[in-house]
Amino acid sequence: MPLHFLFKNCLFYITFLGSISISLAQEFGYQEVQLTNNPSDNRYASYNKEGTKILFESNRTGKWQLYTMDINGGHQKQLLSNSFNDRRPTWHPYKNMILFESDRLGMTEIYKLNLDNYKVSKIPIPLAGNKSRAQFAPNGVEIVFNLEDPKGDFDIYSIHQKGKRPKKLIDDKYKNLYPQFSRRGNYFLYYSNKNNEKETNVIYTYNIITEERSRLTYFKNHSNYAKLSNNKLRVVYSASVDGGKPEIYIMKHDGKGKRQITFNDEVDILPSWSPKDINLLISRTNNGNLQIFKILLKEPIEP
Repeated sequence: MPLHFLFKNCLFYITFLGSISISLAQEFGYQEVQLTNNPSDNRYASYNKEGTKILFESNRTGKWQLYTMDINGGHQKQLLSNSFNDRRPTWHPYKNMILFESDRLGMTEIYKLNLDNYKVSKIPIPLAGNKSRAQFAPNGVEIVFNLEDPKGDFDIYSIHQKGKRPKKLIDDKYKNLYPQFSRRGNYFLYYSNKNNEKETNVIYTYNIITEERSRLTYFKNHSNYAKLSNNKLRVVYSASVDGGKPEIYIMKHDGKGKRQITFNDEVDILPSWSPKDINLLISRTNNGNLQIFKILLKEPIEP
């Protein structure tokens, strides 16, 4: 089986195609397991609440479609089969249900998929424009999502899943993307090119009660795809430092204590936590395509 070695700053990287890779750095040493291995892109991976299944999107059929797999990459299953693009799936917090976006009506709209009977239902959002990057609130009733305005900027809204009480949360001339609720639902993380001449993305929090924003990362670095850990203490995210390729970082929930987790010459993006915060799922370029990897943290990282 072929091996690939990369020596950089006391680091070597070994890849067993389709199986296990190990990154060793001076301070860390997290084992990494490759879960997908096909000539297509595989992205937006996340665990269900029990930690027994992984949900993700892939364009292996020529269109973006929804898939699940076992936590070790086996039994990869396509959930729906159609000629549309079904994208960016996320789990319901306590039901066997997912949210996703689809262009099946021309515009991109938000849909629910019940995994017990595979019934698809459209979220009736009374707003014009493409909707994307939806996530259930912790109460499982409301959702938060992106709305693209006619100028190409992205705003953030919340709404009841039955289409009631749409609420504008962030609306300005910038791209405010990837809203991710805290476990209590009182604030969310997102990234934006606000206050930076639209050159790089920066991670913010938005308090739904006080409407206050707080910046967690630096303007000089391009940072995005932030997710709060289940124990509410850490934020995992992707960042390009000094113009390099994006790597995975972890910081405290207040933006302090930033710590690099991956060290390689590939693109590492879209991290998400396992239910007990002991593993991360990421998407990494490998032979020209994004594949899903699992990073074994061994134990929750202490604050």
